[in-house]
Amino acid sequence: ETMAPASGATFPAGGELVVNFSYTSAESGGRVHNPYIAVWVEDADGEMINTISLWLKADKTKYLRELTRFYESESAYLDAGGDLDAVTSATRQAGAYSVVWNGTGLDGAPVAQGSYFICIEAAREHGPYELIREAFTLGAEAFSQALPDNGELGAASIELTV
Repeated sequence: ETMAPASGATFPAGGELVVNFSYTSAESGGRVHNPYIAVWVEDADGEMINTISLWLKADKTKYLRELTRFYESESAYLDAGGDLDAVTSATRQAGAYSVVWNGTGLDGAPVAQGSYFICIEAAREHGPYELIREAFTLGAEAFSQALPDNGELGAASIELTV
C-alpha cells in the first residue's frame, strides 16, 4: 500500500508527465540494431513506481536483462508478487519520441506528491548502453525540466501538464 503524505496531496488530477527524448545511432553504415528502451519512474529509494514504456520485441524478451537497471527494478517488483503489466511494443528507429505517464503507481492509484526519479534506459544488440536517471519533484504545479544527454540518448526532458 502506498502511503500518501500527511497532506494527502497526490498527482494532479487530469495531469500528465510527458517524457521527451531522442535516440540517435552513433554508428553509420551497415546494419544498426534498433535499441531496447525502457522509461519508468522510481521513488527516492530506487524502487519501481511504474513503467511508462518498454520497447522490446515480443520474441526477444531474453534481452530484457540488457536493460540492467530496469531489469533489476522490475525483477524486484515481480519477486514481491507483482505482475508484468508494462506497455510493450516493438523497437523503433532513431528519432524523437514522447511517452506519457498518467501519474499512477503499480497499484493504479495516483502517486503522492514528492521526490522521484525519471529513468530512460537504452541498450542495443552489439551496441552501447545508456541510462539517464534524473531526480524531479512532483507537486501540484506544471513544470518542465531538461535532462542530461547520455551517448545515443539526447534532447531529453520531462514536462508536467495540469
